[in-house]
Amino acid sequence: MSRGCGCERGVLRYIKPPYARLFYPACCIHDDDYDRGGDNETRKTADRRLFRNCMKIATGLQFSPWKSTWLTLIALLYYVSVRIFGRFYFHAV
Repeated sequence: MSRGCGCERGVLRYIKPPYARLFYPACCIHDDDYDRGGDNETRKTADRRLFRNCMKIATGLQFSPWKSTWLTLIALLYYVSVRIFGRFYFHAV
């Protein structure tokens, strides 16, 4: 069940990521990937997919170059965050 951007449990559940509404579709797909689970390579693929989907949003809409650059940095922050903290939420098989 997709929860969108951010953690559902633990201390991190109190932190709402920036632009969570904008990146909501990408986060839902990432949640579904995590719910399906798998091995470490599957998790890495899911995290890269999150980054690519966030980048599609950041660069695909009609944002100014400054805003697209800013959203690219936020997408990178999402990616780094799930690589660091995601292991606690991924359903390893």
